[in-house]
Amino acid sequence: MDHQIKCTIVMYHYIRNMYETDYPNIKGLLIKKFIGQLNYLQRNYIVIRLEDYIEFLHGSKSIPNNACILTFDDGFKDHYLNVFPILKNRKLPASFFPITQPLTEFVVPAVHKTHFLLAKIGSRVLADEFNQILKSQFAKLVKGFFVDEKVKKERKYRWDDVLTANLKWAIATIPFGPKVKMLNQIFAEYFENEKEFCEELYMSWDEMREMMEEGMSFGSHTHTHPTLSQLATKEQIKELKGSKEILEKKLKAKIKLFSYPYGSFDRTVIEILRKQKCICGLTTDAGINVGNHVKSFALKRLDTNDLSFE
Repeated sequence: MDHQIKCTIVMYHYIRNMYETDYPNIKGLLIKKFIGQLNYLQRNYIVIRLEDYIEFLHGSKSIPNNACILTFDDGFKDHYLNVFPILKNRKLPASFFPITQPLTEFVVPAVHKTHFLLAKIGSRVLADEFNQILKSQFAKLVKGFFVDEKVKKERKYRWDDVLTANLKWAIATIPFGPKVKMLNQIFAEYFENEKEFCEELYMSWDEMREMMEEGMSFGSHTHTHPTLSQLATKEQIKELKGSKEILEKKLKAKIKLFSYPYGSFDRTVIEILRKQKCICGLTTDAGINVGNHVKSFALKRLDTNDLSFE
């Protein structure tokens, strides 16, 4: 029965052998473990295209009960170098969601500045620098966003200690302007050439076009990776429309899939996506999608850490 069919969507980010890179402390998935996880998924699920699942929700297609979808956020070079060859060899489909700012402006979005600062200097030093700038330059925001390690403020940072989780929460939720200014200031202390950093960290247009030719699909993940529910409608439109237009122009394809940065969205965001003829929205809410009445703009995903690695 369609109302009992389950679809598991898995969310991936960094997939690399961290110890072989300049940033061994990045929180990622080792390539060996990624291969082990694919072995597990192929034994227990049937991997389908995200587009096919949306057609199922619209009543125009059937899917197996043990369906699984592979999704990769942020557009990392990892996805081209370490993921794509494996998927191609196994003839597995997947959906990729690049951020467009690094590709057009050669600017590292705040979310990744955070990751690499954490990997380079650690959460204690980063939290101290964050709090110092907060007190000296944004005093009115201290009460709401000062980072401590008393109680974890957000459950979705399940894999982090309290200090790291609260630091990530503060950076994700503080108003966008102050966030960008603070992280740009700290990032510049520890990283010299942002353009080169972008070219090393993110996939190129040619690489994405090659992946598309082999059956991989691409969707939008906004231009700068903001917390969309915090933005005014005008800014939401700018983020959603801008990134979609850039991707469509560069990839010469209609972009209909969307993944919410930080999993954040509201009704206005969904309305904007619908008007732009997008067909779905992927959240970071942990769970399995059950039945044919699942809301296509509130799709649940499992983190790679939620699944077996072998």
